[in-house]
Amino acid sequence: MIGPLRRIALVATVRHRVEVRRRLRHPQILVALSVGIIVGAIAVVGSLPLGIYEHIWPQPGAYHYGTLAGENGSMVLERARELGAIGVVAVGALTALSSVTSDAWEEPPPDLVTSLSVPEAICGVLGDELLERSWFVAPVLGSGALAFTVGTGTPRAAIGAVVGGLAVGLTGLFLGSSVGLGIRAGLRRFPRLEVVRYVIGLLGLLVLFAVLSLTRQVGSGLAATPFAWYGDVLVATAPGISASPLRVGGALALGTVVSVGSLSVAIVAGRSLWFNETKRNDEATELDEGSIEPTEVGRLGRSLDRFVGRPTAGVAQATWRRMGRSPRAMTYVLLPIGLLWPAVIQLSVVFPELVPVLVVTYVTVAVGLGTTLNPIGNARVALPLILTTVGGRRSVLRGHAFAALVPGFPLVVIVALVTGVLGDYTPIELTGLVLISGFLVTGGIGVSLGVGAWLPNLEGPATTATLMPPELYAMVSYLFAMSLLSAPAMLGFGFGELAGSTAAVTAAVVATGACSGGFGWLGYRYARRSLEAYEADGREG
Repeated sequence: MIGPLRRIALVATVRHRVEVRRRLRHPQILVALSVGIIVGAIAVVGSLPLGIYEHIWPQPGAYHYGTLAGENGSMVLERARELGAIGVVAVGALTALSSVTSDAWEEPPPDLVTSLSVPEAICGVLGDELLERSWFVAPVLGSGALAFTVGTGTPRAAIGAVVGGLAVGLTGLFLGSSVGLGIRAGLRRFPRLEVVRYVIGLLGLLVLFAVLSLTRQVGSGLAATPFAWYGDVLVATAPGISASPLRVGGALALGTVVSVGSLSVAIVAGRSLWFNETKRNDEATELDEGSIEPTEVGRLGRSLDRFVGRPTAGVAQATWRRMGRSPRAMTYVLLPIGLLWPAVIQLSVVFPELVPVLVVTYVTVAVGLGTTLNPIGNARVALPLILTTVGGRRSVLRGHAFAALVPGFPLVVIVALVTGVLGDYTPIELTGLVLISGFLVTGGIGVSLGVGAWLPNLEGPATTATLMPPELYAMVSYLFAMSLLSAPAMLGFGFGELAGSTAAVTAAVVATGACSGGFGWLGYRYARRSLEAYEADGREG
């Protein structure tokens, strides 16, 4: 038994060490990951008595419930059971989405399957993936355990909080991996469904998080499931709380059973993914020309040719055609909904006048997520031609920008007009919203190019037929950057006594235009310099 475990651990650690070295070569990935961890930690820790922070983030979290442990232990225990169950489901959902979209299960690694048994190889790869996902899960859950302990004022509360956090994290990771691999193995038999697994995963994640965040009854329902037992572990050593010893023991036993069972399912699903002989229709998985007809692309390209030149128009045409063949790369326009939907709904309830601004901001972000967030990755196969052609670098960036701007600009403006009218905006507010939408979509494309060049995705199959999906950390960084660009509009239309006034709207338009223009130009310049730094073989110089 020791031999197989040692080999599995060796495979997982070696593969993970390679990933760590890759990330260390690109410290911007660590920066983006840190941003995600900070956002997750803020949501788990909740409000803190730190002056202005308490007003910026008033939602109660681990620290708040820790302060109430000695006074209202029964309420804290009830809430811990809800949050423990929600934590398992949330971690499991995120892990399942990662498993559904991971490239590690596309083909069996020859070096592993020829030197180890298949179960050992699968467990080694799975261990590497679990270690990678723990980079986010462990700090977030650890910050919650620390905040709860500080809130109680009793160091021994850390024992239950840490053990409970480990149990929640490990159960969610193992359960989510098995569910994700099981879904993927099932879809493998249906090539056309497998192509849209990214859409299925993101929509499922959106629905799940929207329900968990907006419906308290769901938390109460989950509190009636065995996953709620983890809540008793979380508060088992906290003062003033009478956790059930049976539930604590049951949670630890449940975690063991779920982990072992999930590992068995993962082995079966992994074997099916690696060695399934079901014939796959490569043409179906590549798709045809998508929703954009070739004649429409040609007509648009010829019109664009008159304004921006044939090289740039050619890149834009190629990008539009590749969009139709790239469901994976294009489904990430749904990411802002999955991440921000609960917060947007709550903000809309408190500030209904912000709904048009929020909708316009989302559509603007979606335009930038579509084609411009991985310009170097998309051009990787053609880099030798691009870097040795006069004006090639300029054309590829401009082509990607116009490929997003031509359909995106009118779409965003129309959305601004419709939502502004439906939101009963005054003529001044409607005009300001339309101007802001134009500034945001134009500047956002430049920011998207810059962030995509800063965090490129250069992995995956080398083909000119499809677009490369952007790096997850690039998407998170882009969302953060666009939230800053849209801040003046939020302030001008929704906050303060002057919100909606002519002065506030004018200031919002001017500030948004200046920030979007400045940062968009800087992003474009950075993307151009980054592309120039790449050698013809695709390596960064």
